[in-house]
Amino acid sequence: MVDQLPSYLFTKRDVYYYSRRIPPKMWAIYGKKRLVISLGTKSFNQGLSLSHALTLKLDKLWGEDKPIPSSLDVLVAKIEPRKREPRLSEARDSYLAIRGVGKPKTFEQAAMRNIEAVIGFIGDLKLTHFTTLEAVKVRDALLSRGLTVLSVRRMFATINAVFHFAIGEYGLDMKNPFALVHMPQSTRKKRLPIPIESIREIQNACFEIDDDLRWLVALISDTGMRLSEAAGLARNDIRLNYEVPHINLKSHPWRRLKTQQSERQIPLVGAAQWSAQRIVVKTEGEWCFPRYTNAENCNGNSASAALNKWLKANFCNDAVVHGFRHAFRDRLRAVNCPTEMIDQLGGWSILNVGGRYGQGYDLRSQKVFMDSITIDM
Repeated sequence: MVDQLPSYLFTKRDVYYYSRRIPPKMWAIYGKKRLVISLGTKSFNQGLSLSHALTLKLDKLWGEDKPIPSSLDVLVAKIEPRKREPRLSEARDSYLAIRGVGKPKTFEQAAMRNIEAVIGFIGDLKLTHFTTLEAVKVRDALLSRGLTVLSVRRMFATINAVFHFAIGEYGLDMKNPFALVHMPQSTRKKRLPIPIESIREIQNACFEIDDDLRWLVALISDTGMRLSEAAGLARNDIRLNYEVPHINLKSHPWRRLKTQQSERQIPLVGAAQWSAQRIVVKTEGEWCFPRYTNAENCNGNSASAALNKWLKANFCNDAVVHGFRHAFRDRLRAVNCPTEMIDQLGGWSILNVGGRYGQGYDLRSQKVFMDSITIDM
């Protein structure tokens, strides 16, 4: 049995429309034989309600001897409150009001920055006024400014999300113009792991300099944490007085974690254990690295710039903080650490279904392999 919509109502791309034959005596007045109006909603109940209201109004209007076409425009405006089409800035604000709840500050910053770029190139137009021609202009303008293809793709991902959200939210009958734009081919530069000898030199330098920046480097070097994970630690995330000293890595209001798997416990060994001890003794307040963290946010970009500058100037041009994370996985592979344990220690997403069952490896089991990758000084 096929479900049928009520009279005068049909859908197009999931949006409800009102369609009704105009009385023959009105054809000359309206210049057409059928009236088709978007009800601007994907809700069946709302579409049905608007359809009934419009039917009653039209019955009354068409029952008059001399209906005025402009009266219909006023009628439609009254019964279609959601048909008002937003400008791009309004669509962005609606997107952030709904999708931005609970997201880190960087989520809002990216949406504001990327949509402002579009507005700067094209203007704050109504959404249906954007076509692929405008989207191509934005792409070409960004590339001409020296942005990499990967950077432009990331910007387009945010722009696409705003358009996709607004098309559904406002019931717009349009395609997303930015989703139809082709991008040039690009090659992602592979990040190389930092060699063991270089890690040894870096850790020795951290012991000698012994300040908060070097504590941060040392902590990352033997835990494989992402920079923002380490920089955003609270002092009570460090658990030294336990059978297995460890980091209790969890989300905080000032620093979210990348994925659900990112929340984990990491045994402290080697340079990371030294760093944790120095932090507990030398710092005060709530945060391990108050230079980069406060109650509102964790400034990972600033930390990255400072640490990468130090690494490149003193060790090798290819050394970056994230290289420790690549090296961490290779070091665990070298001692035949099980893949599931590697994923658990590094907070990487678990690809197989079976790996998501159970509690995972306990701290004592993890410490066995962590001890085996400690670098002798």
